[in-house]
Amino acid sequence: MTGERTEERVGSALRKAGYGALAPGAREKLESYIGEVGAWSERIHLVGRSRLGGNLGLLVLDSLLLLRTAEESALPLHRVADIGSGAGFPGVVWKILRPDLEMTLFERRLKPALFLERIVTLVGLEGARVVGGDASNCREAGSFDLVVSKAAGRLEAILPLAELLLRTDGAYITIKGRSWESEIPEPPQGAMRFEAAANLPEKRGTAILFRKKPTA
Repeated sequence: MTGERTEERVGSALRKAGYGALAPGAREKLESYIGEVGAWSERIHLVGRSRLGGNLGLLVLDSLLLLRTAEESALPLHRVADIGSGAGFPGVVWKILRPDLEMTLFERRLKPALFLERIVTLVGLEGARVVGGDASNCREAGSFDLVVSKAAGRLEAILPLAELLLRTDGAYITIKGRSWESEIPEPPQGAMRFEAAANLPEKRGTAILFRKKPTA
């Protein structure tokens, strides 16, 4: 994917998600990051190689739409954990647009984790760190304001992990497809409670929000 095509896809995603003015250097960092994902995906499995350029554009768009939803929902955006970060969607995109975030990227697969470490250094993402291994072993459990994930598994498997990582009243947000309601555990398990759902623009699915409630 050429640099010109990368600029075009990033610009299109930013427009569709409603992000105009960015922090100085943010667009350049985003383009550099997407270029690296494209290059590395030719060598290791980060993003599917079939229609690679188009897929990258959609991954950026999804990440931006999810960030926009979190901002508009006034969710706490300070200490954020991206679980199953993979190639860095949405966590790296969020960190580039919001340099104020303390972003932890959890990725238990070795090669993607090494790629993320390279990106943090190459793009200059101060306040971002990569944690290899399973997020369930995190030493800072119960300290995150927000947990986010994309394509990291079904809700019944992810919600207990989000609960472990979040502080009380912290939130978990993700994108799901049409059958998301069938994934919500009934009756509710643990302290995570469904709070809201919002259909995303461009037919990109539904943003699902859960909150960690105080336990008796």
